[in-house]
Amino acid sequence: MKLFKRLFRVKETTREETVIPKETVVPDELIRQYPQPSEQLQRILQAVPETGILLYLYTKHCNISKEWKFWAMDLMENGLETPGVIQLAGEDLDKEYGAFTNLLESIFRELGIDVNQKVFYCAYVLSIAQDVLRGERTAYDGFEVLSRAAIETNYAQPFQDFYDWGIKADEIFFRSVNESGLRIDNVEEWMHQYFEKLVKANSKYCTYSALTQDSFQE
Repeated sequence: MKLFKRLFRVKETTREETVIPKETVVPDELIRQYPQPSEQLQRILQAVPETGILLYLYTKHCNISKEWKFWAMDLMENGLETPGVIQLAGEDLDKEYGAFTNLLESIFRELGIDVNQKVFYCAYVLSIAQDVLRGERTAYDGFEVLSRAAIETNYAQPFQDFYDWGIKADEIFFRSVNESGLRIDNVEEWMHQYFEKLVKANSKYCTYSALTQDSFQE
């Protein structure tokens, strides 16, 4: 988002003025606890972490793509092989949208995944958060991706939280006092810690490896 880019320009221009950075602490009250996924969905998310991203694509009514085929292959490699999953892995990319959607819904039934838009949104947020903790994307990029998701979903929770940080940029960065712990000199660090705390608070959406990153060690 343009506002996030502005924040980083402000950070860059004030870097020389920062002498001793204060400790970065994201207040616990800013961290949401999401609805619990079913035990079956929890097992699938832990076995195939990219499931959260694909579930979000499902809510956007996307056509079949290679990502769906790769997802099916990963499911099979993790012992989650069903007739529908096998069919998806071998499907052509020109499959008609209606037939593709019917196949996905059949797969969800076979895997025991209940279609719940809010849970799917939360799974997507936690997938992005785990990407950040694994070093596969920056915390800034994670916030920007989820801010775009807010716009794409008409500002649905949980994406609204990420969008709001952009809208409140002026208040956060140009007031001498705020309760968020976010400052000009700690943007990336604050965002990274936000993701750390979000993953810890919603561990049932996450893989064991994401929960045992060095940043979590006492």
